[in-house]
This record gives sequence, C-alpha cells and structure tokens, in this order.
Amino acid sequence: MLRALIASTALGLMALPAMAGPEAEAVIEGAAKHISDPEKGRETLRDSMDLDSVANFTLGKYARRVSDADRARFAEAFETYLLGSFEDQRDKFHEAEITVIGSKDRTPKDSIVETRVARPGEDPQTVRWRVIEKNGEWRVVDVEVLGLWLAIEQRAQIAAIMDRPRATIDDAIKALNS
Repeated sequence: MLRALIASTALGLMALPAMAGPEAEAVIEGAAKHISDPEKGRETLRDSMDLDSVANFTLGKYARRVSDADRARFAEAFETYLLGSFEDQRDKFHEAEITVIGSKDRTPKDSIVETRVARPGEDPQTVRWRVIEKNGEWRVVDVEVLGLWLAIEQRAQIAAIMDRPRATIDDAIKALNS
C-alpha cells in the first residue's frame, strides 16, 4: 500500500508541467527596458513579438483561404500597421515604469505576464502580455490593455471586413494602411 502511494505520487510529480513564468516574464522585462526608447523601441517590439503568428491569427479563418503570397502581403501590412500604432503611442511609455507583477502559466509554453505601467502624474495601469514559446523562443502574441486583447480586437475588425460580399485580402490590407 505504501509502495503504491509512493509510486503514484512520484508518477504524479513527473506529470507536472514545467513552469513557463520565468522565461515569459524575462521577455517582458527585457522589452520594458527599451520600449520607450525612440531608437530601440521599434526594434524591441519586432524582436519580442511573433508578428507572423499575430498576423496569421488576425486573419482568422481567412488565413487558410488566401494564397501564401497574399498572406505574406497581409503580414507585412499588419507589421507596418502595428509598429506604426506603437510609435503613435510611444509617448505614453516615455518615463513610464513598467514592472512585472507576475505570471500565470496556461500551459508550459503559454503564459500571461501581468505588468503595472506607472506614468508620472497618472494612476498605474495593468497591462497583460500573452507570451508563447515556439521553436525555443518566447515571444509576445497579444497584449491586453483596459480589458481588451488587441490581437483579438484586430481579428474581429479584419473578419468584419472580410465577411463583406466580394471582399478580398486587398480590402483588409487597405484598412490596415489607412
């Protein structure tokens, strides 16, 4: 009986998932150091985000319905849109202190990292980052600000465009460029 208890406990412990938190948190801590830097901010975002996966997610069901060339054109337009949007908002991160509060592992390769963004003269704001490990690298795939997950919101907007009669990938790309 005791032997069975010890064996089942050992097997149960072996099945526990590895904790992703420290690696996921490190991605956000590293990005937080340079995100407001005018020269390093854009490159920091590019390096810390899995832009191709986010663009593919944003296309949703339409990612399977367009050619590889069209998917690549959309990914390029999406990257330009996302990085441009960040640059428009970069001043909000100037002199901001971004502190990692902790993380919640969804799986060993999927974690939500919670941060506190404190700007001088403003109330602190909670920002959550979804970080996924793919091919040995941890990268950001979504950001939640004010209760809205940005990639999910973009997906809904692109779906609304693509759901229109006779809509094409060019319509979605045009919306990103405007």
